[in-house]
Amino acid sequence: MQNKWGVSRMSKFVIALQTMVIVGVFAFAFFFAPSLEYPNDGEVLERRDIEFRFRNANVILVDDNEDFSSPKEVNLDDLNVTRLLFEPGTYYWKAIGLVESGARSFTIGSNVGLELDEDNETLKNVGDTTLNVSVKDSAGLSGLVILDVDIEYPVNISEEKEYRGSEYEE
Repeated sequence: MQNKWGVSRMSKFVIALQTMVIVGVFAFAFFFAPSLEYPNDGEVLERRDIEFRFRNANVILVDDNEDFSSPKEVNLDDLNVTRLLFEPGTYYWKAIGLVESGARSFTIGSNVGLELDEDNETLKNVGDTTLNVSVKDSAGLSGLVILDVDIEYPVNISEEKEYRGSEYEE
């Protein structure tokens, strides 16, 4: 039976059903789809221990490849931890709940630190990344040492030398 606009009861039913489906899809996306809160996409972080924040998910995938070819699956509830430790570099992450979220990236910056201990006559890498250490004296560049984290290197401080550390690139 049609009303004066030519809309039947069946058409009204179909329109109501379509409206409920659309509202249901949006409600699902709002209430059940994973939401990534921290770290933000493209963020450069100075800390190595990262506390991931997300909603509507129970597992995150973290990988150093954008295509997630070798992801580490992390269920923070099972591990009973809130922070994960990372080496300097760029990482990608996404959350998995009822559905999978989009991916985000973050970068852990490296901290370069070189300390000269004049009492013990040692040079120590106090940063969190391997260093290329150049030694410069009055004759110019006289040496290059690759110094790992927390490793001490004996030096002769009686001579006038300049030590410079930069991040080691393989």
